[in-house]
Amino acid sequence: MGFMEYVTIVLTSAPALLFWIAVIIFGIVMLNRGGGRAERFLIAGGSIKIVANLFIIPSVMLTPWLFGQDYSIDYVNTISSTLTILRNVVSMAGIICLVYAFWVKFNNRSTGPELPLSDN
Repeated sequence: MGFMEYVTIVLTSAPALLFWIAVIIFGIVMLNRGGGRAERFLIAGGSIKIVANLFIIPSVMLTPWLFGQDYSIDYVNTISSTLTILRNVVSMAGIICLVYAFWVKFNNRSTGPELPLSDN
């Protein structure tokens, strides 16, 4: 793999990286305006998702390097599958943080004043 392939990989993951950076910035702004636990989990989830997206680059670069070192295809597939599973676990941890952030934010919100029951 050459330099252009690596640039292509980075550019392919750039929209997702920009989105998660925007989520983190939004979380920081909300935290500075008096946010609490939900905003902290939003920032944590966005950060974990960035790490998961950045984890693509070494995993893609490792496969050609292993082939260049004359490892067998079974070994390369095992390493590649392990890295993919690890990346998916990290990504799922980010999603769990994000879901928990929304749960905390919108679960405690009241729906308005309670109406008294009539005796009719």
